[in-house]
Amino acid sequence: MIKISAYAKINLTLDVTGKLPNGYHELRSVMQQTDLHDDVIIDEGSDKRIILEVMSESEKNSDNVAGALCHDMVPTDGRNIAYRAAEKILDAAKQCGKPCGNVKISLVKRIPAAAGMAGGSTDAAAVLTGINRFYELGFTEEKLCEIGVTLGADVPFCIKGGTALCEGIGEKMTALPSPKGIPVLIAKPAIAVSTAEAYSLLDEADAEGKLVHPDTDGLVSLLKAGGADGTISATKISGYLGNGFYQVIGNLHPEIRDLCNEMTERGAAGSLMSGSGPSVFGLFEDKSLADKVRKEMEVKYPGVFFYSGYLI
Repeated sequence: MIKISAYAKINLTLDVTGKLPNGYHELRSVMQQTDLHDDVIIDEGSDKRIILEVMSESEKNSDNVAGALCHDMVPTDGRNIAYRAAEKILDAAKQCGKPCGNVKISLVKRIPAAAGMAGGSTDAAAVLTGINRFYELGFTEEKLCEIGVTLGADVPFCIKGGTALCEGIGEKMTALPSPKGIPVLIAKPAIAVSTAEAYSLLDEADAEGKLVHPDTDGLVSLLKAGGADGTISATKISGYLGNGFYQVIGNLHPEIRDLCNEMTERGAAGSLMSGSGPSVFGLFEDKSLADKVRKEMEVKYPGVFFYSGYLI
């Protein structure tokens, strides 16, 4: 049995830079992992090629950190990207003549579903990594990323982890020094955001010249200059936070802007929506303040998922 931690990501910047003939959008984003994670447990299967089980932290541990995870939204068949990841790597192993048996996958969910934090993609990445290790297939990280990008643009980043500038549809990655150790507060309101609608609204705003593009290059320069020695502060990073989707989705769902504004009013150095939403995050200089704000906002916003942790 092998257990892999599947870490959630946030987007410190997210810019849509163009649209390809196939309909996919080109992005430039500084992606950042946090210590909020699912557990992905890989074990040998029995009679079926792939068995996938999903449980929430509350089912495993009464001290639930995740609140309303909506894990019942997570399918356990081919509709689940983690299941498809298992199919992909088992097929790749067969094509390479590598012996590989059946597999049982257990997901312990802490990352909320449909949150804009790559919860599905990071599970898929962990499945690829876990099966590769469990059956000693010997696939390189690059090969796993090659398989992963066929599942989703975020999967290669989730395989590599840390901090990276992601371009193209997300598959072109440049590793960056990580500002790990910065406290982060995450909130996911109980609303759904249509990714297709988010892109449509963003395209419309961009065509009208209303879209403000984040300074991704500025953040990249800051991270490179600061290195990985912990000298980059939450305040410095917050000066570069930006997400085109936040500009349009924040107008559509005011509760997203309310959560961001409240975090900054209560002491966050900066706050932003992650991905196409609806999750938002706040960066703090002090973990005790982040924990205090979490407790206060949990009382004010019942039904909203909250998590306080660190960038990694």
